[in-house]
Formats: sequence, structure tokens, C-alpha cells
Amino acid sequence: MKKTLLLTVTALVLGSAAPASASPALSLARPTGPQPVGTTSLYLKDTSRPDPWVATVPYRELMVSLFYPAASAQGPKKQFMSEAEAAAVFEEAGITGIPADVLTTVHTDAVVDARPAGHHLPLVVLSPGFKRPRAELTSLAEDLASHGTAVAVVDHTYENVATTFPDGRVTGCAACGNYDDAFWKKLHSGRAADVSFVLDSLTHSKWAPLIDASRIGMAGHSVGGASALDAMVADPRIKAGIDIDGTTDVPLRSPGLDRPFLFLGRANTYTPGTGQESGTWQRDWAQLTGWKRWLVVAGMAHPSFTDIGLVGEQLGLDFGPTTPAARGQAITAAYVRAFFDQHLEGRAQPLLDQPSSRYPEVSFAMTSTPYLPPPTGDRPVGSTQVYLKDTSRPDPWVPSVPYRELMVSLFYPAVSSPHGPKTQYLTAAESAALLSGSGLDVPPDLLTRLVTNSVADARPAGSRLPLVVLSPGYTKPRATLSALAEDLASHGYAVALVGHTYENAGQSFPDGRFAGCASCEVPHDPAFWTKLELGRAADVSFVLDSLTHSKKWAPLLDPARIGMAGHSAGGASTLPTMVADPRVKAGIDIDGTTEVPLTPPGLARPFMFVGHPLGATACAPDLPWERDWAQLTGWRRWLEVAGTKHASFTDVGLVGDQLGVDVGTTTTALRTQEITRAYVNAFFDRHLRGETRPVLDAPGYPEVSFCH
Repeated sequence: MKKTLLLTVTALVLGSAAPASASPALSLARPTGPQPVGTTSLYLKDTSRPDPWVATVPYRELMVSLFYPAASAQGPKKQFMSEAEAAAVFEEAGITGIPADVLTTVHTDAVVDARPAGHHLPLVVLSPGFKRPRAELTSLAEDLASHGTAVAVVDHTYENVATTFPDGRVTGCAACGNYDDAFWKKLHSGRAADVSFVLDSLTHSKWAPLIDASRIGMAGHSVGGASALDAMVADPRIKAGIDIDGTTDVPLRSPGLDRPFLFLGRANTYTPGTGQESGTWQRDWAQLTGWKRWLVVAGMAHPSFTDIGLVGEQLGLDFGPTTPAARGQAITAAYVRAFFDQHLEGRAQPLLDQPSSRYPEVSFAMTSTPYLPPPTGDRPVGSTQVYLKDTSRPDPWVPSVPYRELMVSLFYPAVSSPHGPKTQYLTAAESAALLSGSGLDVPPDLLTRLVTNSVADARPAGSRLPLVVLSPGYTKPRATLSALAEDLASHGYAVALVGHTYENAGQSFPDGRFAGCASCEVPHDPAFWTKLELGRAADVSFVLDSLTHSKKWAPLLDPARIGMAGHSAGGASTLPTMVADPRVKAGIDIDGTTEVPLTPPGLARPFMFVGHPLGATACAPDLPWERDWAQLTGWRRWLEVAGTKHASFTDVGLVGDQLGVDVGTTTTALRTQEITRAYVNAFFDRHLRGETRPVLDAPGYPEVSFCH
């Protein structure tokens, strides 16, 4: 939808709504910070350029509302809009049933011309949507100021329905009319020039001591948000920017932008792949090379991010959102504040790392710093790295090494708070090895910064816990099953995630050594896969020996309740492991072709296959699984998850989705992870804990089919 159509739709919605009351008491959102807020109106005149919309005006005039932390909350409060501005807003929207002067009485919290408190504060410039007066961003400005930020809200003259000047003049919307591509380009470049002039003026005026010129950010709504990209390209003083629900009609050109940027928009409009609007973000996302996030908010309408949403709802106007206006404003303020706190103040903001239970309406569509979804259990999770050395056998892939070395990530319920230092996902060398050849244009150390949920070396909670061993796919490091491991641990399991040395892209050892994929150099014939799966069975048995005889870890584990699951080759090796080691009481193969046949007398212990569709219809034949299914004589299940691919079940799928990689799935990796966690937990709950789980008796998710 082009901006012109969007403006028309907004006007129709406003005009057709029936007011609940002709004269309600209207108010903005209260600032959430501890500091009183002051404000002043500034008249600025740029004599270096003519007005872009009215050629007879040889200069550019701007009105700016400056908000800042104040020394006192006492004094007259700022008027929300002048009567002329309010009348123009109502006229443009076609509202006739409400007196326009009601907008002049809206309660604000900023004290007019209050004495500023503090100096060298970060500065955020706010730019409103096309046709919209700067007053519509007052709540956001007041909130930022209450947390110690100076905020300049700019009226772009002749681009909104009314701007009131100190001498009483009121300008209208000279820019309104025909909206082709050239118009939007002119609008964007003009706003960039406006913002640069505002920065010049403020940093060379009596307000200069209030502002730290090295910490400047910009955000805007609608076209004001879209123009933040243009302003940042034009002016390097702007260190970080946010586009709030604004279609970027002017493309961000190469070399793009390497400073932090946030897209924040409606879920029904800006979810990737939903249409033209989200397509503009997708195009520009590829040109953003620094820290970046793409967040979408469910239940929001276009005005929900502004004070028009707040005031309109109080007037009984229906914009169509399902999220209440006050909630929409709270979400907007929280994420905008967190962004600038992180990128202008240098204070890390976990809210920006991954979805938050405080704001379930907000989804991370894409991110430059991937994250693991939070565990679903009620226990904090700890993890530690365990080095093991098996001197009873040489390494199967490097015969010159007379022993087998393994790295194991052990996850467990933790005593400590979940807010401690988090586990590093991969080392820099492991990250570079895994990303090498991926085709992704990302830093090689990207996965060292992936956000996990387990606390490094936290003190374990509990004793004699059921143990689940997890084995990753071939060439994949053990970390790629971390989301599943963290979730199991949050439900009370100990989880041993095994790194099979020389079988993955690369593995770091505690002494700094790095082992690459020696097995990758071996021809991958049937004998190779047999050797791989049987070797993994030996690895798992050695891990069980080591952990259950460890003075440190044995008390944590119940050797009578051990299960195993794996993905791809790790899943396929579960059957040979269970045949070789009766301590493994139950097993799961997640999307792994079983190269070593299960032969008579088969296996009488519980087993489950979970996989992606192999054909156009559900439950297409999988010959190796059919062969082994016939040899399973105990409890058994065969599940297929529609819309998935091989990587969907692991962290690889999660990271790919978050980075915007399209692998042809119709079920998101996040949803697949939810399904995988549910069935893996239910399986081990039933077979290691003896607890009934109905989801194993009938499909509990519409994507899941029971093939057998």
C-alpha cells in the first residue's frame, strides 16, 4: 500500500467513527521515567535554502518542540495543539461530530520553559508522519525526556495540515497533492535537510550545553520513520535510527548504512513477505550492515504508535486495532527507549536481544544478532563445558591420535538466577568454521554473540535427575541443539550435548586447540556412514561411563533413567547406541536417515521418529525408517511435521529465519522448535518419568501427522 492510499484509509476510518462523547477528558500517556519533563518551542529559520514546497519563500522555517529533563515538575503544562492545528487535523480526517478545540485541552506532562536539569545529554530527533503535526509524538518525547534524554520534535513546514508560528501565522499543507516517486524522494531528502539544520541550530545555540553532539539519534513515524534512513545517510552525526511503521519508498543505496537501525511496525503490514510495504523493508534490510532489528507488533493500526491512537480511542474513534492504544503506546515507548539507551547511552538492553514475556505482542521478524527462544520450563538453566578423554581407543578419523577426545556441553536445572552471565554459543573459531561456505554476508564471529538462556557454570539444582544425551547432525557442532537442550533442562532434565570430534565443522578445546572436520576428507560411501553411526554409539557409551562415574556429576544423574535423541546423523545413531548400550532406555531420531539397519531381534525399548515431509502428501514412504519400524517391538511413534525442512528442527533453522534466509519452509523454525520441544519433552516425560502425555496419543498440533 502506498502512503497516499494509507492516508486516505486513515481519514475514512476517523471520519466514519462515532464518538463516545463530545467532550471527554483527554490525556496522553504518563512518562515512565523518574525525572520531571520540561519543554520549549523553538522557531528556526534556515536562510541557506528556499522552502522546497513554496518557491516564493526564500528560506526554510521550522517549528521544533524541545523536551528535556527539568529541575521541577511545577508550572504550566504544554498545550497539546493550537486550536488552528486541531481544526486542521479534524478537517483533514473528515471529523465533524466532535469540536476541534477538544484537542487543545489534552493533558500533557511537560512544563513550559522549565529550567533544564543536566547537561551533555543524548539527543533524539523525532519526525512525524506526512500531514501530521509534531504534537502527535508528544507522549514518546515526554517519556524519553523523563529518562534523561533531550528530544527535538520537528514540524516539517508545509508537509502537515497546520503549523502555528510565534507571530500567529498558520501554514497549511502545500506539499499535499500528487504523490509519485519523485514526490517521495523530494520529501525524504527535504526532511534529511531539515534534521541536519535542526542539529546545526541546537548544537550552536544556548541549548548546546544541554546536548552531547556525539550522541544523537533519530526516530520517526510513517514517512518520518522512513526518512530516518535518508537523514542518517546524509548526516553522520546521527548515530542510530528507528523507522516506526513507515514504508521506505526511497531505496537505501549501496554502500548502505553501518550504524544501528530498528524497524518497528504493524504485524499485519510489515511481517516479512506480507506485501509491498514489508518488501521495502526487506530491500533496505539487505543494505543495513550494522546492528539491526526488525520487530512487528500484533494488533496495532498505523496511528497506534502515536498520540492520535491514544486520543482517538478516548474520543471513541475506531482505527481497527485490537491492542488498546495505551498498550500500543507503552510498547512503542519501551522499545524506542531501549534502543537509544543501548546505542546512545551504551547500556545493554536485554529487551532487544530476544522476544520478551512482558510484551508478547512483539515478534522478532529478523535480527542481526540471533537468539535462542526462551525455555518453556519453570527452572533456571545452567550449563558447563566438560572435556573427556577416552584412552581405551584411538580416534577413528585421525589414527595418529591414540585416544578419543570429546567435548560435552552439560545443561541442567540451576540454583542461580537466570540473569547471570550467559553461556557462549560458539567460540570465534567454531563460528567462523560453521559459517564458512554458508553464503551469508555476516561477520565470521557472528555466532559468538548469539543470545543463549543458560547461565555459564551455574550451581546445579536437584539430584538423581533423568539424563538425556543429544547428538547433532554430521558437520554440525553440538551447539546447534542448544535450544532443545536448554528447554529440557528447564523441565528438570540433565542434558549431555556431545561434540563428536573431527565430525563437525570445527571444535575448540579448553587448551586452545581447534579440531577441524577430518572425516569430511573421507569418501562418504555406505561404509563411512556405518563407521560414523557405530562410532557415535561408542562416543555416547563413553560419555555415560564418564558422567555416571564422575565425583562431581554422578550425584546429579539417575543412571536408571537415561534417554537419547539426535538430529540427522545424530538421530540415526540413536538406534545403534540403544542396541549397543542397554542403559539408554528410550530414543528419538529427529530427521535422520538410518544407514545402519536395525536387525532381529530388533529393539523393545520406546522409540520415536520425527521428520519433515518427503513428498507432496503427508507421510510419504521413507524406506530406511519403514525397514527399522518393523524391527521396533516396543512403544513406538512416527511423526511428520508439515511445512518443515531438515534444518527446521535445530538452531540452524532458527538462525536462518532470524537472518532472513529463505529455505522454502512454510512452518517457521520458531514454530517447529515449539513442536519439537513439546514432543521431545512429552516422550521423555512418559518413558523416563512415567508421566502420561496425551500429545503422544493424538496429534496436538495441526502441522503434525502420525504416520504410524
